[in-house]
Amino acid sequence: MAMGRDQLWLKPAIAITMAAVLCTVALKFITGFPGRPSGMTSLVAALTVVVVTAFFRFLRYFYGLWRDGEAHPLAKIRAQFRPALLTFTPVAAGVAILVTFLYSITFLKSMIPAVVPFWADAAFAATDRAMFIDPLAIALALKPLLPAIGLFYGMWHVAHIGGILWVVHWREGDKARHILSFMLTWSIGMASAYAFASMGPLFTGIYDRSIAPDSVRIAAEFLLANYRAEGALIGGGISAFPSLHVGIAAWLAIVLWDRGWQKAGIIYFFGVFVCSVILGWHYAIDGIGGAAIAMVADRIARAWLRRDRADAVRAGQPAAATR
Repeated sequence: MAMGRDQLWLKPAIAITMAAVLCTVALKFITGFPGRPSGMTSLVAALTVVVVTAFFRFLRYFYGLWRDGEAHPLAKIRAQFRPALLTFTPVAAGVAILVTFLYSITFLKSMIPAVVPFWADAAFAATDRAMFIDPLAIALALKPLLPAIGLFYGMWHVAHIGGILWVVHWREGDKARHILSFMLTWSIGMASAYAFASMGPLFTGIYDRSIAPDSVRIAAEFLLANYRAEGALIGGGISAFPSLHVGIAAWLAIVLWDRGWQKAGIIYFFGVFVCSVILGWHYAIDGIGGAAIAMVADRIARAWLRRDRADAVRAGQPAAATR
């Protein structure tokens, strides 16, 4: 059954999500952080994604009936409704889990300065200088291209959400591994963000925000407003190291590599990496750290699922149930 195939990623995903939620609640209680998560916003977002996902899955199914010349499409839809609902249930559950997880992550990100001061910027800026990287000089040299660079970088949000939703819908391939590595990339990345708290060139005066494109300035102003208000808005939170923009780009490159689109994944990864420095969001070391975390997360996900698959075989479950 579809639920059986999805079970091995759903259980670890629930465990990771619960850990993120518990960390969020604990840190808010310990620090007295005044920001409050918008549970209704998170719920509406989850339900919207589930409904839109179900709608597009139905359109795809209906198109298949039309393409195959089905003589009685309505009768077939009625006959297959229950099996289709059972197949979609793990997808809907996965979406709800991921929305809860990502909202907990963004709340944790907003709470970083309540737990530890931003202390690592000077060291990371020094690593840029040691590598002869001057993001402001590069930005000035590429100033006419900055709006396009900013637009490309901003599309990361589409790649981020679209990428994980695409994987959740897979019916073949290493779906469980990629979902867990996505969640582990965020989790390890957030733990590292607390350990190496830093703001990034845009917020330390190293990078002149006045030369940045509008897309960057507007986003930076939103982040600063959320930071000053000690808010917990969705998408809020300032953190430079590690770059999870680059980390998720690396995760997506691994996903695309496994699907046979190696060049597309590599190009996108390096594009995000370079743009993160040019736009002043990150030091170069941030991108290196993010990519390393994505690769470590992928290894951990492999090992985790290998153990679960071995347990499933010992319990007498069919191999397909581990997918």
